[in-house]
Amino acid sequence: MKKAIEVLAVVLLASNISVGATVLHYTFEDGTAGMPMNNYPVTQQNGTVGTTDLSGNGYHMHAWDDYWGPLFSTLGDTPTGTGLSSVHDNHRDGYTLADGIRLWSPSTWTIELSFKLNNPDGWRTLIGRDDWTGIDGDIAAALYVQSNGENNAMRFTFATVSDERYFLDSSLIPVPGQWYHLAVVGDGDRIDMYANPFDGSGFQNIGTLIMASGVDHSLRPTGNWTFGRGWHNGNFVDHIDGNLDNIRFSDVALTPDQFIPEPATIALLGLGGLALRRRRA
Repeated sequence: MKKAIEVLAVVLLASNISVGATVLHYTFEDGTAGMPMNNYPVTQQNGTVGTTDLSGNGYHMHAWDDYWGPLFSTLGDTPTGTGLSSVHDNHRDGYTLADGIRLWSPSTWTIELSFKLNNPDGWRTLIGRDDWTGIDGDIAAALYVQSNGENNAMRFTFATVSDERYFLDSSLIPVPGQWYHLAVVGDGDRIDMYANPFDGSGFQNIGTLIMASGVDHSLRPTGNWTFGRGWHNGNFVDHIDGNLDNIRFSDVALTPDQFIPEPATIALLGLGGLALRRRRA
């Protein structure tokens, strides 16, 4: 049995570490539980770094001040029951400033995040992108990962470099207070959305969109990426009441076995790693 756990751990580690280039990655484990990411009542130089980008690219999440910026959660308010997440209570959001991620415009990509919505009713944007698209008549942002205000299902909508806009409404209507891990994958001409409700069922495909062939569907670059709110017609809108965790952008179309693993798998990896270290000792 011990040998089987060790082998499985090695396989899982191999499948979840070397998965192409990670562009941006936040886990929120670099803060103090319950404290603001920017612990100042007034803005400090366009906000401060709220949490560090683990990709090594320097695409850190910024926080404006101690009211508008996110909080670090209490210990254990995460999908795994350990560590920290980011808290957004209807007015708090984080954002990027680095030019590299502002200009990110891949044709193949994966956007992942764990989230919990205390109140999913109405328009709730988990990840957005600021500023005008430049497309005639389009007053929406270039990208939203959100709970839509029509039936509260998870929606992904984005504008492309070819002046198109696509919508993908999924089958997932989030349950208040429940954690999910969501992954949206673009492979050039197709978008797939997956969700893991952390109930042992793993990742399920909750929506697919086939786009027009022979067109460049690369993500349209505009302004800052935002976390916990959206942008529409020149205004900051659709703040969430809930938590975010495990935000990761990749420049490849990942498969479900390469997504950030669920808590049971993380625990197994830890056990397997411990067994391997003991065996080498």
